[in-house]
Amino acid sequence: MNTFVEKNKKFLKFYYAALRLSGWILLTLGLCGLGIKILIARNLGPTALGVTALSTPTRSLEFILFGLLGLGIAQLIRYFFDYDCELGFILRHRSKFLYVYVILIFIELLIRNIYAIKYLMGSDVKNAQIFFFIIPTTSLILFAAKALILIGIAQFLKRIMPVIEESRTLV
Repeated sequence: MNTFVEKNKKFLKFYYAALRLSGWILLTLGLCGLGIKILIARNLGPTALGVTALSTPTRSLEFILFGLLGLGIAQLIRYFFDYDCELGFILRHRSKFLYVYVILIFIELLIRNIYAIKYLMGSDVKNAQIFFFIIPTTSLILFAAKALILIGIAQFLKRIMPVIEESRTLV
């Protein structure tokens, strides 16, 4: 492990910086999108928020969570190449962050499907019944894939981090 880190130290430092930058950008965009959603809901009402959620890419919750995930991976990379570095907050609570991520994307899935179905029920779209099946099914498939990947990463980190910590003490 140490030879790999020493050989690829420049590469790891570059990815650490890139992940930190992109994580903070995603986190900032997500918080700005959340602020915009709050302003829309406050000024135009919740129905405007539902239409906005369907038609614009302001998926602020996903941006926030993905930004946090990027920052956590950046902490892991830094932990590999910087022997004086301690575990960061996100990395110390890695499993909790990932499980909360899964729960929050499930809640977002429910909210988006409810708004989509409400929108379709009020529209004059012919054969709208087929959309009542397609929208939840495709969203559920995407959610299941995300959830399984995130839970797998949480379980992997839960088992591998003690090994990494022990190997650092042997150096």
